[in-house]
Amino acid sequence: MSTLKRQCHLLSLALLLVALSGCSDKQTSQPPQSLKRLVENSLVAGLLAEDASLAITLSRSRDLSVWTLPEGKQRFHWPATAFEHPGYQLALSGNKRYLAYAGKRQISLINLSQGNIQLTWQVNGFNDYASISTLALNQTGRRIAIGMNEGSVILVDLTAQHFSLFKQHDTEVSFLKFGTTDDRLLSAGHDGKVLWWESASGKIIKQFSLPQRITSLAFDEADRRIFFADNLDNHQLLAFDTGEALSQLNYFERYRYFRRARFIHRGDELITATSKQTIFRWQVATGKELERWQLTPFSMGTTVMDMVSQGGQLITLSSDGALEQWKLGAGN
Repeated sequence: MSTLKRQCHLLSLALLLVALSGCSDKQTSQPPQSLKRLVENSLVAGLLAEDASLAITLSRSRDLSVWTLPEGKQRFHWPATAFEHPGYQLALSGNKRYLAYAGKRQISLINLSQGNIQLTWQVNGFNDYASISTLALNQTGRRIAIGMNEGSVILVDLTAQHFSLFKQHDTEVSFLKFGTTDDRLLSAGHDGKVLWWESASGKIIKQFSLPQRITSLAFDEADRRIFFADNLDNHQLLAFDTGEALSQLNYFERYRYFRRARFIHRGDELITATSKQTIFRWQVATGKELERWQLTPFSMGTTVMDMVSQGGQLITLSSDGALEQWKLGAGN
């Protein structure tokens, strides 16, 4: 290599190292304000109430617990023997009165006002061998949406004692969310589709898509913004009504896997969690990273099970059963 080429090569390498160093210095991880581990075992599923007043943990031993927050006091506990079937999925009603617990083909509805198992029933999709892949409860807990691994969605109205069955996806349903008025549902699946549809008829109102299975979904119905990502590093951050791109998240890595996401601050910011321990805060208008946090690991493979924002803080529940609080800094 000539002297000139060698000098150019060294200069390019130096510039790259400076760029990397600059990114690292700018995006430093902030420590949690508090940390409390609710359970010693890792979790199969975990939830946080939207107002951060409750945490739900389902451990690998299939012990189910309800905790009051912020003190982290256990309110209810059911051992694995309390259920006829091992559970994998959880859903909490908006009013926090009902909790759904689902196994492969059975669902139990728990009344959290009384602390008892109210109903248990068998679920069947279009395919007799289909199993439950995700759940959602509406605000009152009297309507349940059940996603199946063959693409069907079952809607159960407990008050009217009525159920409907729709084939909305080609493969496994991975996300379900009721709209604010219950007459709309948002669903996403391993077929890469994100659908907004009428709960009464199954009619699709809006459809978005990515090439591969959807791994993360956030919807701000009030401010009409949606974010979704697939497992091949594709993501969309859109104005919900028009489908117009708001921005692309700006990150240095060649590949970024999004496991969880939610909008905060009236849809102006987005929180995402990776498949590992890192959580990011983004400015929606520019896609700029504003802040990052690192979960406290207690085992290999620690990741976020759920997260909510409340009172200027981000509250996270990890797969290790650890509850952490993080201060949300000012946007910039």
